[in-house]
Amino acid sequence: MATLTARPPSPLAAILQAIAGAPRTPSELAQELGSTAAALDGMLRTLFTGGYVQEAAPDAGACACGPCALKSLCRNAPDGTPIVAAAPALNLLRLTARGEAYLARIG
Repeated sequence: MATLTARPPSPLAAILQAIAGAPRTPSELAQELGSTAAALDGMLRTLFTGGYVQEAAPDAGACACGPCALKSLCRNAPDGTPIVAAAPALNLLRLTARGEAYLARIG
């Protein structure tokens, strides 16, 4: 009987898995995945349009700064102060419920 081997995740699933741990910027994702932000741009737009990721903003969906233990470290906290003042403003992405459900399905 042949042994089934697990298929590697699709590039879109790999991006979702990278975002699952914590909100990420496109630059952070590119570094983690060994790519460039420009190369990931189209895939991130596809995931955003499909409802798998969203902006990690205090008022976006279930992202709420009030009870968050990492509020003082977050670049997107309501006071708008980035962790490193010299860093350019970058979009922060996080999974939506749809993205989390997809990852649970492909487990």
